[in-house]
Amino acid sequence: MADWATLQTDIVGVIIKKLAIPDYIRFRAVCTSWNHVCKDVSYSPRVDPWLMLPQNPNPLGAQFFCIPERKNQNIRLPSTASFFGSVWAPVGSLNGWLIYFSQTYGTMQLVNPISGSQIQLPPIGRRTFSKAKLLEMNERNFIVAILYGDEKGYKITRKGSNNWSTVESKHILDDIIKHRGRLYTCDMYGTVELWAEPPRAWPDEEVTHQWRFRCLVETPAGDLIRVKRQSQNKFAVCTLDKGTFSWVETESIGDLALFVSHYNSFCFPAKDHPNLKANCIYFIDIHNNLCAFNLEHGTKELVETLEIGPGRNDHYRRPQRDQLLWFIPSLK
Repeated sequence: MADWATLQTDIVGVIIKKLAIPDYIRFRAVCTSWNHVCKDVSYSPRVDPWLMLPQNPNPLGAQFFCIPERKNQNIRLPSTASFFGSVWAPVGSLNGWLIYFSQTYGTMQLVNPISGSQIQLPPIGRRTFSKAKLLEMNERNFIVAILYGDEKGYKITRKGSNNWSTVESKHILDDIIKHRGRLYTCDMYGTVELWAEPPRAWPDEEVTHQWRFRCLVETPAGDLIRVKRQSQNKFAVCTLDKGTFSWVETESIGDLALFVSHYNSFCFPAKDHPNLKANCIYFIDIHNNLCAFNLEHGTKELVETLEIGPGRNDHYRRPQRDQLLWFIPSLK
């Protein structure tokens, strides 16, 4: 029988780069030599976009649907019983971290489901909110913002703070993002505003009194994108031109794919990922189907029919709207 522990380091490294994170975690536990190679920063596992599914209490932990592999991943979370009893609900994510909210206790915490790390946030109260956004998450700092669907402005907290600060705005906000060190918001009328000196604002060209999904997304190259849902199965995308500082509508985002939902949205390179299509927007339709909207052709394609069980969109679990959120796993 072959001694797998004696495999050459470079061969083990090639294997590691093709593994999804859950397989990588199992791989490094096989033997001491493989675990040693995994500690080398030059050998990193493949990172895929996941969709967190709203399951009933699951003894295996949280359930995620891996888009490229078209299969579910079960991740055991810290204090699973508390999270998936009647107390905690995930309401946002960024850089491998999830925001959990307990309306029962009026508290929030950040959880990395891969590493098991947890960070307690200041009490926020039991009032229902529209959206929680993790604006920044790194070793030095984190920033969390709360938007309310019936109140102007937002609340914000950061690492080292014991409370939430309130910031006023002209209108009720739909989204907020930190881009190139500055805050941008999108209000209920579609106006994008830069919170800086001097401030800038870009009204939506289409004037409508109907609520439409809008979000702000940063690309891996550092560009800012505005996504607007024009109908149930159609989206429009604009990019912020760095030279003219104006929004330009586009039908191409190159090799990138967009993943959008009420709670969080992000941009992800489709290259080298099986089953991911470039220049597409991945979203959940009204029938709980995972779909892809092709920006170039303006067409919708069914990706996967999701079996998510009974709806969990009640006030004990999620504030409102979508039941699902996107997630990119991280070991840090």
